Amino acid sequence: MPLTQTQLASAVADRAELSKTDAKRALAALEDVVLEQLGNAEKVRIGGMVQLAVRVKPAQKKRTGRNPATGEEITIAAKPASVDLRARPLAKAKTSLPSVQKARRRLAA
Repeated sequence: MPLTQTQLASAVADRAELSKTDAKRALAALEDVVLEQLGNAEKVRIGGMVQLAVRVKPAQKKRTGRNPATGEEITIAAKPASVDLRARPLAKAKTSLPSVQKARRRLAA
């Protein structure tokens, strides 16, 4: 089951010895700062856990292709340029991952 915003605020409050209200305000401030930086197309590192980066995907021209089921030639529509977000896990996040067996047990439940 994923960690909810309330559970996250409670965990932060307990570990940082803050009130739950202060922890919620701190998380809201973090969210505001991250969204503002992403809105300015800046990279954002959150601790040693994750790096968020804005990426521009270039436009694609229309092209011909084949329908894999029938082999018929089709025209694939053009796609305009777009912006997307990339999240890259950093060292602390990677080292905290569970073993394959433990992950399978947890995800199967």
